[in-house]
Amino acid sequence: MSKTKNGTGTTRSTRRMSRPRRILLASVLLLGVMVYYLTPYVITPQAMSDGLEQALSEKLGAPARIEGDTTISYWPRPRVTATAVSVSRPDGTGPLVYGNASRLTANFGVPGALLGDLSFSDIALDGAVIILEQSDTSQGQPANALGRTLADIQSGNDVSAQTNGPDELYITNSTLGFTQHGETTIVKNVNAELDWPVLSGRAQLSGSALLADRDTQVNLDAGQAAAILAGHSSPIQLGISSDTANINFDGTASRNRPYLLDGTFSLSTNALQDLMAKLGVESRLLSHVDNASLNGKVSRSGDSLRFSPVELTIGAAEGNGVLDIVPASPDGPVGISATMAFQDVPLFDAQSSFPAWIDAVATGLDDSVDADLPLPDLDLRVSAGSVRLSDVTLRDVAASIMRTREQTSFDIADSRLDDGSLFAHVVVRNDGTASVRMNAENVRSAPLFKQLGLSVPLESEALGLEFAYQAMFPLELNGSDSLSGNFRFSAGQGQLTWLDLNAILETARNSNAFAFSPLKQAPYNFRSIKGSGRLEGTTLILEQITIEAADETITIEGRIDTDTGKLAARLTDVPRDANASSFSLEIDGNALAAFARVQEMPPEPVLE
Repeated sequence: MSKTKNGTGTTRSTRRMSRPRRILLASVLLLGVMVYYLTPYVITPQAMSDGLEQALSEKLGAPARIEGDTTISYWPRPRVTATAVSVSRPDGTGPLVYGNASRLTANFGVPGALLGDLSFSDIALDGAVIILEQSDTSQGQPANALGRTLADIQSGNDVSAQTNGPDELYITNSTLGFTQHGETTIVKNVNAELDWPVLSGRAQLSGSALLADRDTQVNLDAGQAAAILAGHSSPIQLGISSDTANINFDGTASRNRPYLLDGTFSLSTNALQDLMAKLGVESRLLSHVDNASLNGKVSRSGDSLRFSPVELTIGAAEGNGVLDIVPASPDGPVGISATMAFQDVPLFDAQSSFPAWIDAVATGLDDSVDADLPLPDLDLRVSAGSVRLSDVTLRDVAASIMRTREQTSFDIADSRLDDGSLFAHVVVRNDGTASVRMNAENVRSAPLFKQLGLSVPLESEALGLEFAYQAMFPLELNGSDSLSGNFRFSAGQGQLTWLDLNAILETARNSNAFAFSPLKQAPYNFRSIKGSGRLEGTTLILEQITIEAADETITIEGRIDTDTGKLAARLTDVPRDANASSFSLEIDGNALAAFARVQEMPPEPVLE
């Protein structure tokens, strides 16, 4: 029969050619039916439970047990769920991983399960307690695959052969414990995803946990995670963020302190005190500062981390320079050294007087005082275009702060104040004493005395002051009793508001003896004033005070008890008028009432 034009012969030939395909399709359908009916008999919950226990035991190096129910589902893909899963603490060396989980789910392959070759992926743990322990012993065989990989890295062996890792691991509503040297750090509320296909390769971790009592997001990408655990280095990208702080690092790190080797680092916080406390650093001097940030390049310098160059912001103050941080250790607290340059440093909310400032520095220095956090060792050298305190503004400032186990010292090596200059040196020792030296030239008296926390009845736009004293702290409670030192001062035109000198002098010219009240005070104008004296506890000793006024020269010597108000002084008045009589007053009394006796003196010529 010949082929027709419409191709009927060719169609029959094609149908005869498709018969093998029909056989193959029938075989596949038959196999599918067999798998469908045989699977429940081959892939049983008990078989899956046994397979999970075996897989976990092989991975973690310790017996695993499933004491709860095991269920199997096939949609949307084959999955097994087991409850009450636990793994015993392994024997051996290396990182030990063990714990328990309320529920474990994992995907599995049906063909492998039918052939007796079970494999699991995408393992998810819920309600787990997982302990990661660094074994204290180095003797014996590694406990698990991770331990063997770390041992090979530490021995310099080839780890190019791929050892499977946990692949994709999901952890929800769980707790992690990190144990080393018998101490365990607990991390709660862990919800994370770990992607670690090959133990010697890259690992990625993302999730959240409760860190420092705050919900915190963590993202980590380690190029060679096992190398870090083995004490070697690896490139990493790390991000930690919460509602109070953000930390980011991109560079090279290791497991050994201080962890970071080199890279870029940034930190910002709106809760500086909390962050410093969690880092093991305490400073009441910044108790009013909430916002801070640090950005720069970091590298390792000995046992410290060096940030250079670094941009540092504390409150509204912005600076740049070099910062070194030595982490805390059993041998000592955190160490911080820096050389920083700031433009403007506003410290309006800082301790507003020297006594309060010294007391703040002193808190925690005494080893007998219980403190949750040790104070850091400091070596800070700072320059600033301006430092704005509550009452004065210093310009072109060069300062340093040093803190050791024995003392804290604060130096203003150089600064401009008003039209003059100011130098200061403060030492607070942990034996309970503080010493202060200060030198100010050509400055306004009122704001300086207020900033120092001193009540001095002297006002001048051109004050020169030099003093040195020491005292026991806290100064605000017992500083007056323990105070000792000396002072010297001079000032240009101004006013003295101690007593009512005008009224006292006028009365002395007309009376040989009289009483007056020291409570009555009125300004006395002068052209210049200078003097010196000593401080002995609550006693102020005026050795030689000379006041040059328009019509006279007054000298004052005496003693004043600043606690009881007792007053004993000798005041001498020498008029500029050669025809007027000079006299002296012997003053004796207290804060409420005083008595003066007048003694005339022969007139002496006074040079203009």
